[in-house]
Amino acid sequence: MKVQPTLLFILLINFQFLFSQDVGLSVFTIPDSLTQNANAVVRFDNTSIALESSKKMKVKVKKAITVLNKLGNDNSEIVVYYDKSNHIKRLKAIVYNALGKEIKDISKKDFKDYSAADGFSLFNDGRLKYYEYIPTSYPYTIYYEYEVESSNTAFIRRWQPIDSYNQSVQQSIFTIVFPNDLTIHKVEKKFKGYPIDKNISTGSLSYKLNAMPAIKYENLAPPLINITPLLKLASNKFSLEGIEGTANNWNEFGKWMYNNLLSSRSEIPEATKLKIKELVKDVENPIEKAKIVYEYVQNKTRYISVQVGIGGWMPMLAKDVDRLGYGDCKALTNYTKSLMDVAGVTSYYTAVYADNPKQDMERDVVSVQGNHVFLYIPSKEKDIWLECTSQSVPFGYQGTFTDDREVLVISPEGGQLKHTSAYKDTESFQKTHATYTITPEGGIKATVKISSAGVQYRNHFSLEKQSKRDVEEHYKSRYWPYINNMAIDNYHFVNDKDSIVFNEFVTLKAADYASFSGDRMLFALNAFNRLTYIPKRYRNRKLPLEISRGFIDKDEFEIILPDTYDIEAIPNDITIENKFGLYHLSVEKINPTKLKYTRTLLIKKGEYPKEDYKNYRSFRKKIAKLDKTKIVLIKKQS
Repeated sequence: MKVQPTLLFILLINFQFLFSQDVGLSVFTIPDSLTQNANAVVRFDNTSIALESSKKMKVKVKKAITVLNKLGNDNSEIVVYYDKSNHIKRLKAIVYNALGKEIKDISKKDFKDYSAADGFSLFNDGRLKYYEYIPTSYPYTIYYEYEVESSNTAFIRRWQPIDSYNQSVQQSIFTIVFPNDLTIHKVEKKFKGYPIDKNISTGSLSYKLNAMPAIKYENLAPPLINITPLLKLASNKFSLEGIEGTANNWNEFGKWMYNNLLSSRSEIPEATKLKIKELVKDVENPIEKAKIVYEYVQNKTRYISVQVGIGGWMPMLAKDVDRLGYGDCKALTNYTKSLMDVAGVTSYYTAVYADNPKQDMERDVVSVQGNHVFLYIPSKEKDIWLECTSQSVPFGYQGTFTDDREVLVISPEGGQLKHTSAYKDTESFQKTHATYTITPEGGIKATVKISSAGVQYRNHFSLEKQSKRDVEEHYKSRYWPYINNMAIDNYHFVNDKDSIVFNEFVTLKAADYASFSGDRMLFALNAFNRLTYIPKRYRNRKLPLEISRGFIDKDEFEIILPDTYDIEAIPNDITIENKFGLYHLSVEKINPTKLKYTRTLLIKKGEYPKEDYKNYRSFRKKIAKLDKTKIVLIKKQS
């Protein structure tokens, strides 16, 4: 074939252009195995830590990420934290196009500067440098490097080479060097089965992961942090804002925290002491006293980010919270504890990894851990955990924020790891009782009561703070979206904070709930609690199945039928029971115009191998189908 001169010229120019680029970051050098299921590829992620002493640490990071499509943009965001003890010595970034050509140079001044406060965290006086690149085309690569010098060594950066679904890793390297007078405690999690090389020698640790394909996200999979490699480190000698410490176990560490961060912060003004003592003077039960104090704090204080103490690690003085009426999680927890002391109630300041996914304090690595604090009250009946930043959460309610996880309880005697309360499947209940009437025209008129507790309480109790418009939108669009033309006639709520049960009372109506076929009327019996969700189907499931929290629903409906119709057929009772839970449906004919519908659904908390996912999906699919079970009425002949 003869090549035209013009085409040959273009090919030569392009050939020369390609080889003038930094081919090291060209997307054409990425192996095909790393682009499958990937929205982004970590080209390299090199972290080097020099722990020079118990009072000085340097962290250097060099990282390049290739973003293949818009779904990978979140992976390219750059965040670097700093505060008065953590100084950014160097920060820069460069953006490359698909061929590896530099298209944008980003200096430190181009980064935005924000407060690192997130609304609930334990350590919130820090700041962060942030940069988000807005691409004009894909793929692109962003490279960045920074160096942070810190006088805080109470916690050491962890290594989590796979930190996102649908992101492959070409190479990740982590190294730490340290002097011989320090002992480094470490824990390696989920290393087995991953391409990791490690080198451990006197004064240094080194880890490398190479050529890790992307892990595709799958519904109901465990949190990524629980199934991928994670390295945590801690030094037995450390410094926090100039305060030195030594801890080889959690008891020693807790004692250090109490003596250096908490012991001098609990003074309460005399006038407030007298007020608290007056409130509890006739109460003998310490839990009842605690409830009074907790309600007092909720009525008096509000949450606000506070930037005081040693780098935000030490709570505000309790007397300042008392005077100002606000504080962060540390301040409000310490203030509540101080008032509990006045009332004669034993309680303990407690550090926790709050929110989802659940995360435990690492038993084998003694260091500053957690992102939040709350209050622990020991009791013979059951442990009580108090969230001190909320003005609306009932006494002792954890929801999904601090439930079922290892936490650090701090006392003058030292630290102790304890496990917070976990809701049993049957404690997280929702009970729906309803009476509804089907009109001859196929409409529905109903009164409904919904009672929720445990984890399910969390899904409902915020309704009482919402506007009428938002409440009605909730029922029409989110809760009962399958009832068309619905009108809410009335509603009210009863929030039983003693029992921690939220009750909803709703009166409603809707036209055309039933459908007609000749002389027959058909309608779904389950009008008010249909489970429509069916997990996604996977031909070749890769990840385990996790049901992080269980629940139980119990429904009982009294159904009034039009007297101009007869019942043609009643569905048979159905029971399905397996390792995942239980489903039971029953329809009882009370008289020619009245039915009783009962339904029980139990979903059990559990972890299961990937092979069980198909059966679980089948279970949920059957439930969704049975929840649409219809009854057939036939018009009476005159």
